[in-house]
Amino acid sequence: MKHIKLVMFMLDHASARAIDRAGADWIGGDTRRARADAHEKLAVQATRALLAQHRG
Repeated sequence: MKHIKLVMFMLDHASARAIDRAGADWIGGDTRRARADAHEKLAVQATRALLAQHRG
């Protein structure tokens, strides 16, 4: 169950990053870029945690 929650968390933040990055590219804005970067960091942390759990 932990694996599924981590995968869902990772996908949620990866998609939020893509949406914020597209908004920043289309409209502009440092706030959207900062939010996209924060979402990316969370997704990377979730991926690392998932890999660490998988390896044992």
